Amino acid sequence: MADRPRFGIRHLVFCASCVVLMFSNEEGSAIFFQALGVALFVLSGMLFFVSTPSTPIKITPFDAIMLFSVPLSYVAVALSEDSYSLMHTTIFLITYLSVMIIAQRASAEELIMCIRTATLAILGIVVVQFGDSLITGLMPGALKRWQLREAPFGMHPNLAGFIYGGFIVMAANSGMLRWRLNHLLTVVIIALCVAVMLVASARGGLLAVVLTLAVYVASEIIKGRRSTTYIIVIGVALAILAFFYWERIAAYAIEMFDLNSRERGLSSGGTGRFEIWARGIDYIFGRSWEIFIGSGLRSTHNMSFPVESSYINLAVDSGIFLTAATLLCFIGILARSYSEQNSGSAFHRFAFYTLLFAVFQSVFNRYLIAVGNPFSLIVLLVASKASGKITPALRNARAIAAADTA
Repeated sequence: MADRPRFGIRHLVFCASCVVLMFSNEEGSAIFFQALGVALFVLSGMLFFVSTPSTPIKITPFDAIMLFSVPLSYVAVALSEDSYSLMHTTIFLITYLSVMIIAQRASAEELIMCIRTATLAILGIVVVQFGDSLITGLMPGALKRWQLREAPFGMHPNLAGFIYGGFIVMAANSGMLRWRLNHLLTVVIIALCVAVMLVASARGGLLAVVLTLAVYVASEIIKGRRSTTYIIVIGVALAILAFFYWERIAAYAIEMFDLNSRERGLSSGGTGRFEIWARGIDYIFGRSWEIFIGSGLRSTHNMSFPVESSYINLAVDSGIFLTAATLLCFIGILARSYSEQNSGSAFHRFAFYTLLFAVFQSVFNRYLIAVGNPFSLIVLLVASKASGKITPALRNARAIAAADTA
């Protein structure tokens, strides 16, 4: 069995970047924290590079697509003269080079160790600074003003659903960590993240978690695993509870998720998203040269209406061809990760469910390909690592998983 990785300076800087990026929505200091968080992430990439400087950097299929988006964006910027997109493209390039380095220099267990440590640090801050607000917001009958629905750190509910939902899925699939009380930590992380998402009314994130869970349940049943028995027992118990307490559960859900409101209710067309998506598609196909190469990374800031889908956002930024290539690459990584996890790879199990959640949840937000929040960076890291060849480090993850289940 491989030795447990030691927590060093490069890991600490990586975790610090994730924590700092959680403050990147604070009013008045968002730009400072976002710049600091990205700078720390780049520094962590440099430290990982220095740790093994002689190891060559390889370009995976996912890396090739991400890197190709940069010169494509520079061409679009030259045509559109968008200085903001020029700045973001350069930042994305520098950050993604760090993504490649960390993905290839960090072992699977190192990466998951850093993610778990950063998650615990973030949730510790949430409990200390926002614990009272969470408890108040979870109580039925509380006024559901926008201030109460706003997640910790001044975060929009859409982003909260993406980040905290991602924390849930990653925590549930971090079994390869050989920590004391690891299962208890997983339960605590999931409970706190669900609480944040309920208070923020992050319905897209919760729906994506449920869909990801449904895929897991279906997969376990099809494979005939021993966990199928536990799934059936839990399902029956939940059904019994729902039968006896249905009225209370329904009333609580209606209140927390504003299901009867005109703006966010069941009849609101996905909180107006259906109309926005249709408008976004019309916008894409009404363009000239931009339909093919896009108008530059983060050029959606020039649109007069919000883009509530990462896939529409990608098509605006990078054109329909690169968007199609990105989606096909994600599908390929998911298929490969699913196959490898069936062979016992703990990392590919982690990658499959993390990326599956991100793909589901990105229907409702614009954060799938981004560098300004910790979960988007983690998605890029996991996709880059899972897109490459099966290295000895990843094969060792299978041995770890087998030893833990023996």
